[in-house]
This record gives sequence, C-alpha cells and structure tokens, in this order.
Amino acid sequence: MLTAKFQEFLELSAQLRPGYPASLGKAPAEGSTVLAAWTPEVPGLLQAVYDHVLGTDSGEEDPSLVEFIPGYRLIHISEYGRELEVLSGILQEKGYTGGGVVLPLLTNYGSDYICYHRSEDGTERICDLLHDYGDLVVMYDSPDTFLKTLCQFYKQEVYFLDEEGYLDCDLVMEGEVGAALNSGAAYWSE
Repeated sequence: MLTAKFQEFLELSAQLRPGYPASLGKAPAEGSTVLAAWTPEVPGLLQAVYDHVLGTDSGEEDPSLVEFIPGYRLIHISEYGRELEVLSGILQEKGYTGGGVVLPLLTNYGSDYICYHRSEDGTERICDLLHDYGDLVVMYDSPDTFLKTLCQFYKQEVYFLDEEGYLDCDLVMEGEVGAALNSGAAYWSE
C-alpha cells in the first residue's frame, strides 16, 4: 500500500516537475536495507521510499529539484546516518522524553525535520520537528495518510510552481486539506 502511494506521489510530482523523480536516483534492489545500520527495524514508509529512490543529495545544484515538499528535501540515503545523529542531538538537547522511535525522513538547511515516529504503543505518525522549538508535533495521522495527503496536495493544486519554477504551495489550502485528511494531527489546528 505504501509503495503504491509513494509511486503515485512520484507520478504526480513528475506532472509538475518532469525531472524530479529521476533526480532522486534509482535505489539498488532493497535499498532500504542500508538503513539497518542505523535502525534495526526499518519502518514500512522508509522501505517504500528507499527501496525505490536514493533521495536528494544536500549538494544538489539545481534548486528546482531539491524539494520533496515545499521547504524540505528527501534525505539522501548516503547522508542518513549523519542526519539521524543531528536529529538525535536536537531531541537530546531539547530534553525529548517521548519514547518510541524517531527517524528523519525530510530535512531543510535549518536542521528542521519531518520525522517518522513510532510511539511505545506502536502507533506510527509523521511529525514536524523545528530545530528552534524542539517539540515533535504530529502532522500526519499515519505513514499512509502522509502519502495520501501529499498526493491530494498535487491533485487539488495546493502545490504549484512559482514564477521561477520552484515548488510552492497555497498555505490556506494546505491547511484545509491537511486538516481534513489528518483529523488527529495537532499541526493543522495550530
């Protein structure tokens, strides 16, 4: 299910930015097994992503191909360990004691993250972590709704290209669509 939704996301991305999916690179067979070096149990969302693509290198020179969603790039698999260390440091510095597993998925150049979070009770969510604030805020009710919501952002034209060809979004529509599809996520009600 997650793999099909991720593929749909890539197809929708290609309609707006034809070169974007290719810029992510093609992962070797079962590329997500590389992540086992940092997390013994690779979540289904990370498998769906990294079994198909490598991600965006932090040195990508074409700014129109950097963003997975507006403001964030998909962490390149070769940079995953470093980004996990940075994220862990931020959580430790902020005194995060929420338990469970927190893994990075998307990042920006300000060390903000969109993270996979599995709580101690096994609930999986996608959270926002702003470096300056340090609190994990639930954005998406599950990995499935994360991908479904991103697809809807394309389908409902929440995402668009600005006049320079960069991915952008209508913030009001983003909030409305995000809240409608993620009723349990605090992020959209703030």
